[in-house]
Amino acid sequence: MIEFQEKRKIKRWLYSKITLFFLIIFLVILLNSLWEVYNKQEIAKNNLAKTAASLESLRGREKMLSSEIERLKTEDGTEAEVREKYGLVKPGEEVIVLSGQEESKSINSPSTQSDIWQKIFDWFK
Repeated sequence: MIEFQEKRKIKRWLYSKITLFFLIIFLVILLNSLWEVYNKQEIAKNNLAKTAASLESLRGREKMLSSEIERLKTEDGTEAEVREKYGLVKPGEEVIVLSGQEESKSINSPSTQSDIWQKIFDWFK
């Protein structure tokens, strides 16, 4: 009988309003902590994705720069780079500048007429 009364006291204590109140507060604190951890995990996942994209971009740039370095290590690559940047030519070579062909315009075209009016207005300025 004493064992039964002991169990009854424990049940009364567990199901009392004060105990339930503390359990609810504990549950709220636990859920709040869980929510904060979830948010931090999402931030970490987003940062990981950004870092992975940045890493891939940097690896691509590294490959491009490595190939450029290899090209510049050769004599032809160095010569091409110097010619491009500084416009240098070898002795005996000449520089030829090609210009694009201009489109022929008819006399009665609207652009020619607007050019004429523009010249007249410029003359009075």
